[in-house]
Amino acid sequence: MSKDSRESSGKKAIWSGLSAACSLVLAVSIGVGGILEGYKATIDTQLGTTSEKLVSKSTEDEPLYSRFTPSKEVLNEDGTGNSHALIEKAMDLNRRQASEGAVLIKNSDVEGQGLPIAQGSNVTLLGIRSEIPMLGSSFGLRLYGPCITLEQALSQNKTDFAHTIVNNAKIDKKTGEMALTPTISEWTGEEFEFDGAGMQVNPVMSDIYAQLNGKYKHGHSEMTSPKYDPMEPSLDEIAQTNPDFKSSFAEYGDAAIVVVSRPFAESIDYQPGGVVEGLGAEEPLQLTNNERDAIKLAKEASDNVVVILNTSNPVEIKELADDPEVDAILWIGFPGAYGMLGVADVLSGKVNPSGALVDTYATKNMSAPAMQNMGDFEYANADQITREDSKNYVVEAEGIYSGYRYYETRYYDAVMGKGNATSTVGAYASNGGWNYADEVVYPFGHGLSYTTFSKQFEGEPVVSIEKDAETGCTNAFVTFNVKVTNTGDVAGKTPVQIYGQAPYVEGGVEKSAIQLLNFEKSKLLEPGESQVVPVKVDLEYIASYDASYDNGDGTFGTYVMDPGTYWFSIGDGSHDAVNAVMAAQGVSASRLTGKADASRAWSLEVTEDVLPRDAFSITKTGAKVSNQLDYADWNHFQPGEVTYLSRADWAGTWPKTYTGLTVTNEQLLNDLNGKYYQTKTDDDTSAVKWDQKSDVMIWDLAGRDFDDPLYNEATDKMSLEEALYLDTFGGPSIPGIASLGSVEHYMTENAGNGVVVALNATKDPGAPWAIPADDVNAAWNPTVFGNAVLTAACFNNDLYYELGSFIGEESLFTGIAMLWGPGLNTHRHAYNGRNGEYYSEDPVLCGNAAMEFAIGALNYGLIASPKHFAFNDQETNRAGIAPYMTEQRAREAELRAWQIAFEATKYDTEDTDAGMRGLMTSFSKIGSVECTVSRGLMTNILKDEWGFQGYAVTDIYDDTDLWTAVLTSGVTCFDTRGMSGFYGSTTLETCPTFSQQVDGSTIGPDSVVGDATVQAAAKESAHNMLYAMAQSNLMNRYNSTSHVEQQMTWWRGAYIAAIAVSGLLTLGCAALYVRSDKSKKGEVK
Repeated sequence: MSKDSRESSGKKAIWSGLSAACSLVLAVSIGVGGILEGYKATIDTQLGTTSEKLVSKSTEDEPLYSRFTPSKEVLNEDGTGNSHALIEKAMDLNRRQASEGAVLIKNSDVEGQGLPIAQGSNVTLLGIRSEIPMLGSSFGLRLYGPCITLEQALSQNKTDFAHTIVNNAKIDKKTGEMALTPTISEWTGEEFEFDGAGMQVNPVMSDIYAQLNGKYKHGHSEMTSPKYDPMEPSLDEIAQTNPDFKSSFAEYGDAAIVVVSRPFAESIDYQPGGVVEGLGAEEPLQLTNNERDAIKLAKEASDNVVVILNTSNPVEIKELADDPEVDAILWIGFPGAYGMLGVADVLSGKVNPSGALVDTYATKNMSAPAMQNMGDFEYANADQITREDSKNYVVEAEGIYSGYRYYETRYYDAVMGKGNATSTVGAYASNGGWNYADEVVYPFGHGLSYTTFSKQFEGEPVVSIEKDAETGCTNAFVTFNVKVTNTGDVAGKTPVQIYGQAPYVEGGVEKSAIQLLNFEKSKLLEPGESQVVPVKVDLEYIASYDASYDNGDGTFGTYVMDPGTYWFSIGDGSHDAVNAVMAAQGVSASRLTGKADASRAWSLEVTEDVLPRDAFSITKTGAKVSNQLDYADWNHFQPGEVTYLSRADWAGTWPKTYTGLTVTNEQLLNDLNGKYYQTKTDDDTSAVKWDQKSDVMIWDLAGRDFDDPLYNEATDKMSLEEALYLDTFGGPSIPGIASLGSVEHYMTENAGNGVVVALNATKDPGAPWAIPADDVNAAWNPTVFGNAVLTAACFNNDLYYELGSFIGEESLFTGIAMLWGPGLNTHRHAYNGRNGEYYSEDPVLCGNAAMEFAIGALNYGLIASPKHFAFNDQETNRAGIAPYMTEQRAREAELRAWQIAFEATKYDTEDTDAGMRGLMTSFSKIGSVECTVSRGLMTNILKDEWGFQGYAVTDIYDDTDLWTAVLTSGVTCFDTRGMSGFYGSTTLETCPTFSQQVDGSTIGPDSVVGDATVQAAAKESAHNMLYAMAQSNLMNRYNSTSHVEQQMTWWRGAYIAAIAVSGLLTLGCAALYVRSDKSKKGEVK
């Protein structure tokens, strides 16, 4: 071969290689572009970009952004958004949330001791959490952005947001060490002035703890762990950091404030005995030796010692309650980004505390009967269970006796000498037989004030009982007018709590000796001022569920009002309430623990003539109540294997720990293996209409009632494929419906403490109030509020409503139409890692808080979707765990909270049926059946009994292997976070998340073409989804001019440029290759 030929061959090889390389880059660029376009909605959220825009033109006949608008106080005069005003409003509301929710648990009555601390005082803050307080959760109910610390709230008058950003503390998976991660990279926005507490804080101790945190790396948000260590520095470590630290006490000794914290977080629980050895604690919610030493140090620093409990889960504080040198204990929950301002207001006396405990503070948390069955339990024959996440269970053998319903009921029976209540069985702190004073430190509903109040009935309570002629439902209420008088010398508010007791017969239906029925809060009363506070009680919530009641139609189970004497009382907590009842029943004060005022109790004699036993067997919708959750009870499958706690014999029925249960029942095994629904192939589906001609469009549905015929017309117009996309991909991105003119939207987000979307990442940039990207505060993320227990502790329905309303306003600025929150499960025990996300151990308190929040949010078109429906009673094995319980427990202890919120009877009018418009289901089962596929739960109770209409989404990727079973239960869609680009990169048939169906089938229209049940369910779910969307602020954006225009983003420009450049290079290299090839052939000739 000649030299020229060799050179020609070399060039050809080079151009060939370059062509191949460029072709590869081109193919990769095109592939990456397709992936990016498929996930563009998620990418936009993460990067703050806008890749496509819904374009609509406002007209006189169809004005845009007129259905829901922010309040004037957060808008400029021209209607644009005012970020400064929005943040100030959030700061003020969070401050009031924290000040009203803070609970003064203990306070000295010695002048100058305890709280409040005078403004201008010099104080010492102790405990590392005084420097880095817990403000939110690191997983679940998170906080984002800048914050205010306790030290700043006490001593400053202006924020230092640029240097005080919420940090998450997490274990670094690579190093195994704790690492701090700021929730935003920096804050370059405005600083804000505030009225601080006017104190001076010991700088020496603050500096010591700041230095020590370089070692401990505490964050404002943290996770717990199976073996927990609060990592409180020792006195030796403090002394090593600054040997002369105690010399600072003389100057800053007006008060010493010690902060004790415990985290809460999604996905992990505290565990019995789950504490690092050598800390001086046997349980994770007990004080450690180093925390005790911090309190001892406080006693050296000052003769006025205040302990702040910065925790959601009840810490064991008997030693602090009994310590005369601890002058005050203040519980603050997790106060949120700016809530320390409210805490400082309470500490300094600017605000008089008026919160009340939402959980019982027991001497030992292990004394709760629920703790006998909490944690990791696996079936003995788990190898026979083939479905993933179905091998674990928990038996809720305590029945209805959780929280104060256990402690106060056993106390009542102990006083009355019944049910072996004083047995040593279940006595964890008593010397000898069970004794309330030894077992309970502070009861549910307890809370002190800087003033005193008298509370008495004003006149006779008003009883109203009537039967609805249309539905057959009995509406029975008692309104208690309570005269509240401030008898002290400081202005203040106070909760007004009304409790009830139903008559109990030994061996009959289980009943709590006392239960909260409703509450309100007084206005701010000046010394000597009085107010009559009406509290309306729905007697349905004192009724008991009797699963054995014969309904006479072949079904069993309903709510009953047994004939007898029903007692009601005003109570400053559950214990005060039951004591008032017992005093009115003639029990001597010498037999009682604590004060008792018989004048604060009232009785109602109930006979069949007054109120029939089955009066509440018909719900407000006209549905007849009956057992729907038989499979919740283990004994339903394998009778006699589980014993539930009963008042008839506290000792004999005390829960045993049910380890290693063996599944022998075939139906039980089938349930656990996911054999719930078999897709049909040969049904006659002609009655289910699709692809019908109609002019109806999405904007025509805006604001229409659920029963409006246009919804049927709209779902008939949709194709089966469109309905299945809508019913499968439930958010955050929700598919468009081409036939109805809607487009794909990023529509949903977390959580209950704000909307997790920064202002500059709004999903509705076309809104006239949208904050522009160049706004100085554009990076502000509105998830800033305190957690659920703090909210509930306010005992203030107006504040719950206001909080929901403001988060509704946030949704307008962030472009989110549906919120996955608030949390609505009750606290079964103290160790649930998610207790901080749920309101309380009491269902009435939970239900009211969620109802007010959701109704307030709906004012601004935000569909609040409480979670997790239902029975998410522990995070351990949360994915698919089977909690077994009686239907009475299910209905009274957990579902009653949901019922109150979803019926929203308080807001019903002749023209409006109020209620929730959304919810999220639980990862858990109910008994052997997944909550997501329980038709008894999702349809028969939720929709038929309570009248729910709207959006019902699963938790993230939950039960995606049970597609048809979920669709036919009443659930409307799945949480498919991260998925978008529907009909393109994400399709029903190819989505890997749904590829492993239990029955081996595939999903999509072809798989259900012969199943009338699934098609009818798909249509009903589409109806519910459309209804929720039509009630939401999404409708602000739509009218008949609406269409989508693509927008250029930097990431879209990058991959397009990569395609263009690699394409040109490929063509160039190919051309040169062809040229070199021709040259070679010419040489050959």
